Amino acid sequence: MKKQLAGLSLTLLVFAATVVGQSQPPVERETLLTRAGAYITRFATAFANVVAEERYVQQASGRQTMSGAGRGAVVPGITGQQRRELVSDFLLVRLGGDDMWVPFRDVFEVDGRPVREREERLTKLLLNPTGQTLDQARLILEESARYNIGNVERTINMPLLALGFLETVQQGRFQFTLGKEDDHDGPGIWVVTYKEQARPTFVRTPDGKNLFASGRFWIEAASGRVVKTELVFQDDVLRASVTTSFRTDERFHVDVPFEMVEDYLLSRSREHITGRASYGRFRRFDVTANEDIPLPAPPPMP
Repeated sequence: MKKQLAGLSLTLLVFAATVVGQSQPPVERETLLTRAGAYITRFATAFANVVAEERYVQQASGRQTMSGAGRGAVVPGITGQQRRELVSDFLLVRLGGDDMWVPFRDVFEVDGRPVREREERLTKLLLNPTGQTLDQARLILEESARYNIGNVERTINMPLLALGFLETVQQGRFQFTLGKEDDHDGPGIWVVTYKEQARPTFVRTPDGKNLFASGRFWIEAASGRVVKTELVFQDDVLRASVTTSFRTDERFHVDVPFEMVEDYLLSRSREHITGRASYGRFRRFDVTANEDIPLPAPPPMP
C-alpha cells in the first residue's frame, strides 16, 4: 500500500492588520507572532496571481519504487533508484473574492517531455472563472501530484503550506515556542518552534488519522518577515519534512520562495524519497475575475 498524505488547500484569509512598532531585543513571542500574522496578510495580497516557474527534481531509492510514469504502478520487492524532473507553473491564486487564496502546481513538463500546453490551462482557469473554479484548481493539483515518484502519495509538497500556520486566525491551533536568534539568514532573525494541537489536523491520512504538524519558522523580529519554514510529520510508518527558503523580491515587496527541500523515509520498506525545487521567472498573471463567484464547499478529506 502506498502511504498517502493529503494536505488541506492552504487558505489565507485576508484581514485588516497593522504592524506593531519595533521593540528592543530580546523580542517577545507574542510580538513576533503578531508581526508574522500581519506579514502573512501582506504576503497573500502581494503574491496573489504571481506565477513562478518551478523546477523540481525528485529521487527515490529502496525496496519499492514507482515505475513507469508515476501514475500508481508499484514494483514490490525490488531494490532500485528512480529520478524525475518536473517543470511546473506554481502560483497562489485568489478565488471568489478577497478572502480565499489557494496555491497550486500545474506540471507542464516531465523528464524533458511536454505534457500540456504551457499556460493555456491557467488562462482558461483564471481569466474565465466559473462557479467550479475551485474544483478545477483542485483537480489540476491532484493530477500534477500523480507525477510524484515514490510510495508516498502527497500534496503536502507545497512551498507555502507552512506559511498558513502563521495566519492570525490559525495561530491558536498551535503551540509556539520562541527559540534563539539565528543570524545565518541576516540580523534579527529568530527561530520559533511550533506543534499543532487542534483536531482535526491540517493533514490527515486517507483513513482519517490525524497527523500533527511540527517544525520551525525563521522570522525577522522587526518586520515579521518569514525567511524560512520547516514542516515535519511523523508517525510509526513515515517521517516527512518540507523546508522552504525565501528571499526578497523588490517587485512584490515580500520574500518569495526560491527553494523547497523535501525528505521522506518509510520505516518498513526503508524507501527514501528526496526532492529539491527551485523557483524563478516570477511574473504576475493579469486576472480579471468576478468577485461574486459562488464557491462550492471544499470536499471532505479522504
